[in-house]
Amino acid sequence: MYTDLDRLTSIIIGQGEEYGGVIITSGRAVDAWCTVAIEDPPQVTRSWKSIPFYVVGPKTTKQLTDLQNEARWSDWLPAPDLILGAEAGTGEALAKFICTDYPARSSYGSGLRLLYLTGDKNAGGVEGGLENSGIGLHLVQVYATSASMTFENDFERAVKEGEGADFIAVFFAPSSAELALPVIGKHFIIRSLGTTGGTEQKPFIKIATIGPTTARALADKHNIKVDVVSKKPEPIALTEAILSLST
Repeated sequence: MYTDLDRLTSIIIGQGEEYGGVIITSGRAVDAWCTVAIEDPPQVTRSWKSIPFYVVGPKTTKQLTDLQNEARWSDWLPAPDLILGAEAGTGEALAKFICTDYPARSSYGSGLRLLYLTGDKNAGGVEGGLENSGIGLHLVQVYATSASMTFENDFERAVKEGEGADFIAVFFAPSSAELALPVIGKHFIIRSLGTTGGTEQKPFIKIATIGPTTARALADKHNIKVDVVSKKPEPIALTEAILSLST
């Protein structure tokens, strides 16, 4: 769900001159930005299309690019050549890219900070990477994640339908672990770091993640052995990673 859209509206309409760029690392942040535009597309005091929008993957890039077809949003969105960082893949890598790219821009010399749209559960890769860079950062939470009320029933149904098959659980964000792990553990053995054998009562389940940040969180916070990490946060790379577990 979206949070504090009134604040985001105020920033977009009248505070654009305070920022030298925008950081958007999720599709939900793009959706929040555009929800404001859909509900009430007012005139902005300063166009956002002349400053860089830093993104973490191709999906977010595509969302922003596709929105260029909406003429009424032209002042709300960056020019296509100012959507940057799609190849980064992780927050840490994006922070390194920003540290190289942003200081070369005039807005950095003017002391303008970057606007970073986040959710309620933030892995910290971007702000951690920018902490000692001298680049100002303003975090604004625009969405919050919530647990699925039907997850346990949906998972149990999938287990019954796939009885006898090998199972792989794919984690797309560190926050999903709190909900998913207890449910998965009712049906499968989740390998901990250092675990070897299994039992006849429950089979093993293999673990895949969309990227290294999620893999690190599973290992550090839950002591879970991750079997494979997608090289990029995109469907093809994730599919290749999953297929590698069955070869």
